[in-house]
Amino acid sequence: MVSYRDASIKRKLTFVILCACVLGLSVTCMAFEIYERASFRRSMVRGLAANADSLGLATAASLTFDDKKFAEQMLSTIRAERYVMTAVLYDKNGKIFAEYRRDGLVAEFKTPAWKEEGTEFNPESLTLYRNISLGGEKAGSIAIVSDLSELQSKMREYRTLSVLVLAISILITFVISSRLVRLITQPILRLAEIAGKVSTQKNYALRAISNGRDEVGKLVGAFNEMLTGIQERDAALQGAKDQLEIRVEKRTEELRNEVKERQEAEAAMRLAKEAAEKASQAKSEFLANMSHEIRTPLNGVMGMTDLALETSLTAEQREYLETVKSSSEALLVVINDILDFSKIEADRIVLESAEFDLRDCLESALRTVAVRADEKGLELLCEVAPEVPEVVIGDAGRLRQVVLNLVGNAIKFTDAGEVAVRVAADAQNGAEGVLHFTVSDTGIGVPGDKRETIFAPFTQADTSTTRKYGGTGLGLTISNRLVAMMGGAMWVESEIGKGSHFHFTAHLAAASAKEIKVGMPAPAELLRGVKVLVVDDNRTNRRILEGMLKRWEMKTFAVESGELALGQLSEAREAGEPYRLIVTDMHMPKMDGFELVEEIRRRPEMSTATIMMLTSAGHQGDAARCKELGVVAYLLKPIRQSELREAIGRVLGADNPEGAIPLITRYSLQDAREPGSSLKVLLAEDNVVNQRLVVRLLEKRGHRVAVAANGLEALAALKKEHFDLVLMDVQMPEMDGMEATAAIREEEKSGGEHQMIIALTAHAMKGDREKCLSAGMDGYLTKPIQPQELDEVLEECLQHRHAKLGAVVGVEGSE
Repeated sequence: MVSYRDASIKRKLTFVILCACVLGLSVTCMAFEIYERASFRRSMVRGLAANADSLGLATAASLTFDDKKFAEQMLSTIRAERYVMTAVLYDKNGKIFAEYRRDGLVAEFKTPAWKEEGTEFNPESLTLYRNISLGGEKAGSIAIVSDLSELQSKMREYRTLSVLVLAISILITFVISSRLVRLITQPILRLAEIAGKVSTQKNYALRAISNGRDEVGKLVGAFNEMLTGIQERDAALQGAKDQLEIRVEKRTEELRNEVKERQEAEAAMRLAKEAAEKASQAKSEFLANMSHEIRTPLNGVMGMTDLALETSLTAEQREYLETVKSSSEALLVVINDILDFSKIEADRIVLESAEFDLRDCLESALRTVAVRADEKGLELLCEVAPEVPEVVIGDAGRLRQVVLNLVGNAIKFTDAGEVAVRVAADAQNGAEGVLHFTVSDTGIGVPGDKRETIFAPFTQADTSTTRKYGGTGLGLTISNRLVAMMGGAMWVESEIGKGSHFHFTAHLAAASAKEIKVGMPAPAELLRGVKVLVVDDNRTNRRILEGMLKRWEMKTFAVESGELALGQLSEAREAGEPYRLIVTDMHMPKMDGFELVEEIRRRPEMSTATIMMLTSAGHQGDAARCKELGVVAYLLKPIRQSELREAIGRVLGADNPEGAIPLITRYSLQDAREPGSSLKVLLAEDNVVNQRLVVRLLEKRGHRVAVAANGLEALAALKKEHFDLVLMDVQMPEMDGMEATAAIREEEKSGGEHQMIIALTAHAMKGDREKCLSAGMDGYLTKPIQPQELDEVLEECLQHRHAKLGAVVGVEGSE
């Protein structure tokens, strides 16, 4: 069977005509049927209404005089209407008074209940309700139910007639349309025949004949015009073909010239590239040399200044040295910003991927700026949400750099209030390992038109010559690009005069948890249930401390002033549940921490509690005053979680017959890491100032130091005696650090033990660290030496030595 799509146009037109005819007749028949049904239903309603009115008049008296028998006789007169199924008479209350049922009516038929006056059509019946009045008052009502068999019969007759009319109409339409369609199809078929000949014979001189001016005639004319156009095109193509060889030969010659010019341009580009690479290499070498030449003397300036500040000085001398220190730190920041920006611009920064303790990283970073915050009277806070993993995988150094940049800016632009660092899981992002960092301050804020431009290089919110705050304008640019390298983004929310909130995200996957490195963690049973009073005027700091203490299952209560603390201590004593531990801030309005402790000591009933003091920065004489007042611990904010737990464990553990412990500070906690441990260190350094500085730094930490002026002297010293650690300067005369390390590793191949070597260099360009590690060194320290980084290297060396000793003991025990 041929589908409609493939049928001839004659069949398609005939089919369309028949469909239109059928559709029109069907709609007409349906309309008449609907009209007839509605007319007949109205006629039925009128008939039933007449019967209901006549019966109502006849039975009105019966309802009034309660003559049920007469009413039934009157109702039975409607049996002449063969379509009436039942007639029901109701009293005033709607109850059935009399009823007529047609003979043969099924027993299941239910008498209708009274409803309001009107009609009700059902699929099989029509019910009419009418009220009966007598003397102007309602006497009752009547309902007549009629079946619809007569209506259904008439509708069947009408449908039969409609089908017959429709069939005859379709037949007549088909006969007439078949003849009339030829008037349209024959010209089209002739046109198709001509088109077929043109297609097969490629004879574009043929033409179709038009028989009229209708659309088919226009189609024939357009077809003939198309053939004429094709003929003209063929003639033009023939002419173009004749000219093609001439044009191809000409274009070929042009291409030869273009290729020659391109080759010459590529040669020039190669020369320019080589020149640019040489310039870039020269720039890198210049930056590396400048880094070394600047950092080496700056290391001596900063280190010796720190050492001098730890000696006995007059107030004037201390002021001068502190000015030197702050100026050198500012200079170091400028140098680091310029070098980092140069490395980022040259795409020469590669992030590390190593496990590190996130809380320890943030807390140690903030510790370095705590003094600056204290000098301005600012609270420096650090809050890490409980859901954030302890240990993560990433580049701790670069994360620390971003945080310090943001915190440093916050301190610089804030004169009062607080600077807070908060870390939480990135709930909006939802990706595993994405952390959300926020650095908030209560400073001057960032104008709306500057919130995008401050991330651009060498740009600041205030660029006028009278600006109050200085800087290179590179800190935020470097931080923004480092965050992007960490798979995150940075943005700022701010309001003028109310502070700023710098946000950034970073992808730091969770790693296996590590043990707390500071001392020994206090046992959980020692802390559980201990009643603690927290005294701090800063609400955020109170919340952070409460969160730490409650995590260790300690009973915590916090107040915002010394007066409230005294009241709370009195209430607890009267209730018979005194506080066992008090953790108080030193700097508070009205009554500071020392004044609070003095007031507690004046009241014997309160002085039984153990007191710990927290401060933003230590001052000369604070330790002596703590000992005088019986304060057992004096720790710097922001307090490390591990340090706080260690300190609480030690002060609570002092309640034993062995007596009290000395004043606990962060230094005593650090010394408790490896009690009695001392390293033997070989320093290979040619600069005399740096020799003195590093020796002094190591000796202050209880380590023994030997000095070598170059690599040859270092090799000679290692042959004479054993050293736990070698701090190897990279750039030295006679034999540099790289050559000396290579010689040491070569000798170890014959069976010697692995010597731990840490690079000590002023070079800070990309690749310097990798060069040192590839040369066989175990670590990398840049100048100026930061005490914290030096402590981390020394601690790693101590752990390495203890691990080696433990392995030896284990082997001897097995034997």
